[in-house]
Amino acid sequence: ISAVRSTGIQFIINGPMCDEPDAPMGYYWAYKNEFVVCQENRVKGLGHQQKEVRWTAEDLDTLRHEAHHVVQDCMNQNYRDGELGAVYSDPIQLAKNFLSTDTLSWIINEGYAKEDDHTKVMEMEAFAVAAMNDPLEQVRDIQKFCF
Repeated sequence: ISAVRSTGIQFIINGPMCDEPDAPMGYYWAYKNEFVVCQENRVKGLGHQQKEVRWTAEDLDTLRHEAHHVVQDCMNQNYRDGELGAVYSDPIQLAKNFLSTDTLSWIINEGYAKEDDHTKVMEMEAFAVAAMNDPLEQVRDIQKFCF
């Protein structure tokens, strides 16, 4: 969280947008300079009054996934413009190494079915990095690529 905040991105936990129908577990939105985690055990319906609750494994996975999108956004020449670039030389192989075939199938055919191939690859890489579960490497990546 500190590494993300050090980039100047506004880090939000359980903001009012988390009460929207079909709210995601989290997101990084470059254009609003926002990184949001909607905690799994939050009390819904509190809007701005919602407080941070105890972090679950899913919350931490969301944090790692969205943090990787920040790094991906630092990979192109127009730094943090929402155009994500691969951090790893072979993101598809990375995904195959860390994700199950069911997860890969879900990304391609369900979760991101309407997205273009580039977005699907960026999502595969982000899911794989989250599954790697190495937050210190992610902090180093933010420091290396985002400054």
